[in-house]
Amino acid sequence: MADIDTSKPLKELLAEQLPKDVPFTFYHYSTPPSKSSALFSAPPHGKSERTYCESHTLAASIIPKDAASSELPEELLVLAIEVLIYTTRNLTTMFVSKADSTGYLSELQLPRSQSGSPLKAICGTFVAWLARERQREGKKLVVSLFARAQDQYLFPASIENKNKHVLDDRGLVKWWCRVLDPMIWQYQAEEERRPFAERLVEGTAAGTNGAPSQSKTTAKGYLVIPGFEPYDTLRYTPPPPKPNVPRRWATTHPLLQIAPHPAAPPRCLVPHFPDDPKTRFLEELDEELPDRGTDAMVAEGGTPSRSNGQWKSVKTLDQFWEFMAFRQECSSGRIVGFIWVVLSPPKPSIPEEDEDTPSQQSFSQPLSQIGSQEHVPSPKRRRRKRQRRDDKIRYGPIPLVLPKIKASSSNLSTTSNMSSNSNAKLPSETSPYYVWPASSRGTVCFSTKNYNRAHEVLLQQSFANRRAAAQSTKKWKEEVGVLGGLEKWDWTVTGKKENLAASSTATNGSSPNIVMGVRKKRKPDTPAEASSTLDTPTEGVQVLSEGLVRKKVKIEPTPVAEATVSNGVNTLSAGLVRKKSKA
Repeated sequence: MADIDTSKPLKELLAEQLPKDVPFTFYHYSTPPSKSSALFSAPPHGKSERTYCESHTLAASIIPKDAASSELPEELLVLAIEVLIYTTRNLTTMFVSKADSTGYLSELQLPRSQSGSPLKAICGTFVAWLARERQREGKKLVVSLFARAQDQYLFPASIENKNKHVLDDRGLVKWWCRVLDPMIWQYQAEEERRPFAERLVEGTAAGTNGAPSQSKTTAKGYLVIPGFEPYDTLRYTPPPPKPNVPRRWATTHPLLQIAPHPAAPPRCLVPHFPDDPKTRFLEELDEELPDRGTDAMVAEGGTPSRSNGQWKSVKTLDQFWEFMAFRQECSSGRIVGFIWVVLSPPKPSIPEEDEDTPSQQSFSQPLSQIGSQEHVPSPKRRRRKRQRRDDKIRYGPIPLVLPKIKASSSNLSTTSNMSSNSNAKLPSETSPYYVWPASSRGTVCFSTKNYNRAHEVLLQQSFANRRAAAQSTKKWKEEVGVLGGLEKWDWTVTGKKENLAASSTATNGSSPNIVMGVRKKRKPDTPAEASSTLDTPTEGVQVLSEGLVRKKVKIEPTPVAEATVSNGVNTLSAGLVRKKSKA
């Protein structure tokens, strides 16, 4: 298994996957990590995890072949994908929010074998590159998305384009699984869980506690289609690239592996993503909790103080997915797919100490240890802390403190490239909750407010026909550049991937022989005849021997059907004359 290359930038990775000598123009803008609402609800009497969110948008455009000769060639957007990155202290979650195409890729007039591969290659390469850049040592990374077939997501009126190929519900689920499958095979496979007795014997012999030794990052895919049985769901996963190799996909969910508190109620195990049917179902089920509308903890991702976090109708995760099959998004005649890819890194030799609250620690412990007061501060200690605080109280006249005036604005939208701006107030590149390397930021880095403005500019355009798409592409490009303070913020990549059919023809040096039909050879009667079946070729033409020439079999007429010819008149024989029957 080849390890993933950590040195290649996004431009080189895209060039390796795009068709040879075909230029593509890309636009990439993002936001720095900022605090957001928690993905997972906190357990009862616990606080939600501190969560940061980072947004990325990548758009690709082309120049049609018939417009390359003009003075001002028109540029057409063909693809856009948005990825949201949520990070906590122990988990990184990448959510593919939206992805859409315009259908104008056909203007390149690519061969049929390459007409659909560029879009799939761009999406898969971008997601895999972001996952590689956002990996942290000892922290799991999850790629999650919700596959639902619709006419258009990011390009208004693009459905009116006849060349836009909209996948149906079944085709879209298969397409996204094929997009993420190459990323899974870049990592090692997870070890199969063996029986406890075998692991205990190996752990005792090695002097460990029986935990499997893992030296490299592993990857596994998960697919859930509500209302489908596991064997039906497995048909939507791609087969392994090599024969006799087990699949790297499972027909279940990894929520128990990625949730911060696996023993918490079901409402604390399902993440809250924007525009996701699971989130809407969670909000409806939370209406069953007491003090739902008055408790402020629910708005912050917590649990009401009078509730134990349990719903009245749904008690387990299995019941949650059973009820999801009857939701409007999942039962309207179309199937939907929930897809995850979990990257599990090797565990560090020295585990980090989590700064959890006492309530969270006691929740994750067994019930027999909840009553222990080792982690609960005593009232005497609280009194001592209050006394120490009282000792620091100052007495006397209040000194005059002048207000601090900012020398420069900290608005991120006024900068074009974050690396070239020294006056802007930027978050640090490394933190216990996230990593934000400069190599994986967008060409334009916006604040959250201006990022949404750039998104609205795209949603206000029209891609109904080629002329409207060219005007909308130009307007979106200019307005986002003005919003970011850059005149030119695009970069072009020329593909290097050769067509397999063309490369095989070029290596052979001759046109392939096409056999229209196969004629069976007649078995020779004698060895001498077999040796002389083919004569020597004359001037490059092979001449069949007499033994291979099939003569027409002569059919001798029977005496009864024989007719005599006399004087040019056919006369029937006596055997063919029908006598009149006697009355």
